[in-house]
Amino acid sequence: MATLVHSIPSISFLSSLTLQPLKIKTHKKSPSTSRSEPIKTLTCSTSKPNNKSPTMDGRKPTSKKTRKSSYGTSRRSVLKKTFIQEQVTFTSQLSSDPHVGIIGGGMAGLLCALSLEKRGVKSTVFDTGIHGLGGRMGTRVIDPQPLIFDHAAQFFTVSDPRFSELVDDWLEKGLVRQWQGIIGELEVGGRFLPFPSSTPRYISVNGMRSLADSILSQTCMVNVVRPCWISKLEPFNGMWHLSENGKPCGQFDIIVIAHNGKCANRLLASSGLPLIARQMKTLGLSSIWALLAAFEDPLPIPTGATPFEGAFVKGVDSLSWMGNNSAKLLGSKTNSPHCWTFFSTAAYGKRNKVPQWQLPQM
Repeated sequence: MATLVHSIPSISFLSSLTLQPLKIKTHKKSPSTSRSEPIKTLTCSTSKPNNKSPTMDGRKPTSKKTRKSSYGTSRRSVLKKTFIQEQVTFTSQLSSDPHVGIIGGGMAGLLCALSLEKRGVKSTVFDTGIHGLGGRMGTRVIDPQPLIFDHAAQFFTVSDPRFSELVDDWLEKGLVRQWQGIIGELEVGGRFLPFPSSTPRYISVNGMRSLADSILSQTCMVNVVRPCWISKLEPFNGMWHLSENGKPCGQFDIIVIAHNGKCANRLLASSGLPLIARQMKTLGLSSIWALLAAFEDPLPIPTGATPFEGAFVKGVDSLSWMGNNSAKLLGSKTNSPHCWTFFSTAAYGKRNKVPQWQLPQM
């Protein structure tokens, strides 16, 4: 069997956390004040300042000199360093026209931007994507065949009524449909056990990334900056300042971190938010490898076995999922190579872990 294999050395983190570290409180107007509008207090935190910079209230710091910031070599070291930072609060009046910075252009970040726009709030989305937005709702198209792969999320289900409204709109526009293909468990030796019909599974008819494009098309107040890897988050003079390797990326009234847990940890390590960082202690992270492979001939199926489009693999130390993108997205109407997505197990990913930013771009 002749094969054409394309390997994508990517790491997908399966857990994420969205943080909005500013709490907006409205205070009643004091009888002695002449303000016509209520004063709004922004409660946030800043990392321990060095001896050359004043604190938010203009006073010199009283603590000892801060050690030079470093990312560290593990999630534990990042959290440990974050916890020892000094929690500082400052107050300032919130702008009547706030600008929100959203770190992460996956579904969480884009839906956050859309929700803000419906309330008249502008935002800027920063995303690391080289090929496009969408995060785990990513699709890779490789020309000239073309080969098409959903290389992260293979399908999605709906349980939240608010998300259900959005999915209904996608269904009406023909952007998504129910995945009727057979899915089940594949055991060592080739025994396949199909799952019974249950909660509907949905897929995007043109690949998952088209949903991100659809969300963005509904906005006019959202600015997108990519590829951009926000490396530092700092509060100063009542605003949040973002930078990428020392290059300023703007200042914002409010920041939303809609990124995976490790990147959130990295940002928290330099931003002085130990109270929020403690919430990260219970967040579980799993790293996996994704392999995108195109075969000229169909993969052989044991005699009598049920043909399937997706399978959770059991009993193999290195493999957890395999899905036929060609059958899922194109059905039987194509003579192009058979495109499959394979996911490693979390255990294999842990043993062969490589920092995402050190991987070669393809």
